[in-house]
Amino acid sequence: MILNLFLALFALICLALVFFVLLQVPKQAGLSASMASGGSLLGGRGVEGGLVRVTSVLGALFMLLALLISFISR
Repeated sequence: MILNLFLALFALICLALVFFVLLQVPKQAGLSASMASGGSLLGGRGVEGGLVRVTSVLGALFMLLALLISFISR
């Protein structure tokens, strides 16, 4: 019963994690582009900061649920 609940939650978190990772802007420009942008180097990330934070929280939940599922399924 509880294993099925964790598996369903795990699947939802997997989908959300993929979605938020795909929303992020790739940082392929390198160091020269970040130096040219000026103020954004020191902060001021705007929406990207929120996406990184949500992705980090979802990644932590993904790992926690993976551990819980492995211990419960034994």
